[in-house]
Amino acid sequence: MDKSLCRFSEGMITLPQGYCERTLNTLVHTQSALPPITISRDKLGNHNNPEEYILSQLAIFQKQMKDWQQQDHQPVVLGDGLTTGIMITYDFLRPDNQRLYQKQAIFTLNMDDILIFSLSKAAPLTEEDIQLFTGILKTFRTG
Repeated sequence: MDKSLCRFSEGMITLPQGYCERTLNTLVHTQSALPPITISRDKLGNHNNPEEYILSQLAIFQKQMKDWQQQDHQPVVLGDGLTTGIMITYDFLRPDNQRLYQKQAIFTLNMDDILIFSLSKAAPLTEEDIQLFTGILKTFRTG
């Protein structure tokens, strides 16, 4: 078995060098030198499209978090052109007044299921962090 591949119900990704899967949804660097990446799932529910879903979720977060700052949404590709999603980037103050920086890539794989890749860090995201994150997205494939 190739341990550099991480399989989950929607597909698989190639793990960056030094990463291992600790739980079903969290990818962490073996030396804890780079931020964790999580893979989560949700349903569109009563939302008509991913943009509506994202706006709804962000509205909930903005009410609960202090000093919310958000960049414009960007398109993002999953795998080798498998599907296009939306990349959101934001930061906020946690209850302990430490700023948390997040980048999320949100995709629909069918008419109801949403797949969310998240990168979170208690410091501004570096170019290395962003390249790592987009690199993981590019390795996604189904099967």
